[in-house]
Amino acid sequence: MAISINLYLDSRGSRTNSKSINQEFPIKATITKDGATAYITTGIKVLPIHWKNRKVTGRKDKARLNDYLDSFKSRIRMMVLEGQEEGRYYYMSVTEIKKDILVQMGKGEKSSRFLEIYDRFADSRNSERTKEIYRVTGRKIRQLLPHPEKIQMNHIDLDWLENLNELLILKGNNGTTRCIDFRNIRAVLRYAEKHKLIQENPFDYFTLPQGNSPNRALTVDQLRLLMNADVMPWERKYLDFFKLSFFLIGMNTEDILHIERIEDGRINYVRAKTHKQISIKVEKEALEIIDKYKGKKYLLNILDTYSCTHHWTAKVDAALKSIANRNKLPDVTMYWARHTWATLACADLGIDLSTISDALGHQPERRVTLAYIKRKDFSKVDEANRKVIDYSLMPLSVERSAEP
Repeated sequence: MAISINLYLDSRGSRTNSKSINQEFPIKATITKDGATAYITTGIKVLPIHWKNRKVTGRKDKARLNDYLDSFKSRIRMMVLEGQEEGRYYYMSVTEIKKDILVQMGKGEKSSRFLEIYDRFADSRNSERTKEIYRVTGRKIRQLLPHPEKIQMNHIDLDWLENLNELLILKGNNGTTRCIDFRNIRAVLRYAEKHKLIQENPFDYFTLPQGNSPNRALTVDQLRLLMNADVMPWERKYLDFFKLSFFLIGMNTEDILHIERIEDGRINYVRAKTHKQISIKVEKEALEIIDKYKGKKYLLNILDTYSCTHHWTAKVDAALKSIANRNKLPDVTMYWARHTWATLACADLGIDLSTISDALGHQPERRVTLAYIKRKDFSKVDEANRKVIDYSLMPLSVERSAEP
């Protein structure tokens, strides 16, 4: 694949007459590939008599102009060589190559739509097999995430990656498959970072999935068994804490402990892990537990006694594992509440992934104000949580009797 770069005095469209002799025309860089040519203006105009053998001549400033033109041409040539070495320009048309070069030069319009950039990058791969691997990942993103066409480059942060990972797990993608998907996304983000389309790369903080990730979701029967397990008096508060997390759509320990109040029947908070604003309706089952353990400064009394959330988390996880082992269940920890909620919602109840994504607190906006949270319609999420709670609390015999 040969791509040639030259300089050209663009006098196209001019009339051959005495007036054209005194008319200046723009000097442009030409990019030619497969017999097609695209033009990039240099910003310099000269008379036809001052242009010979692709050089400015007969002018006092010819040395300065020729130095600039040589530098301009060399800059484009380096971009083309780099694009060829990376394989990006192999299947691009000359017009697409021109657009890419203009973006690098800061003259073109930089698209900020993630999937538009992703598709362009995928199409630039050399191998058809490699292209298809990228396209598979692109199709998954379009199927799993709400309003995929609206995803902007600056939406791709750590929370976005973790959200996608959770949704891929819910759809049954193993660790190896997910690793391929995230490697594809990482390659596109590295390209975007290189061309100043993003300020930082979230893969600096995201760990690629490796092999088959451990299952951290209970089946509905296992969950019902855990929730109704006989426990020692001192274990009750730990099991209640797990149940509260589940009833609050898998809210993590750090966030639960720092809830200060309930407003209009909802908990509005900033998720500690991702700094996203989230709003959850407090269902009656959650409220019963909250009323049972009322605190002084915070909604719950845990931090009235414990100075460190890590100490409390360790206590809860140890107690949950002990309760689970006695009931022949997996080694449950607090983290299981979130995954169990999402798995039951998706696999058992067929709740759409868009609603699950919202429920888990994955808004596409980078910054979401509290005013936005209060205006947003959470009816679908509230309805989903009610369905999951009712399903989890349903006696096994009742569920089976309802089957045809």
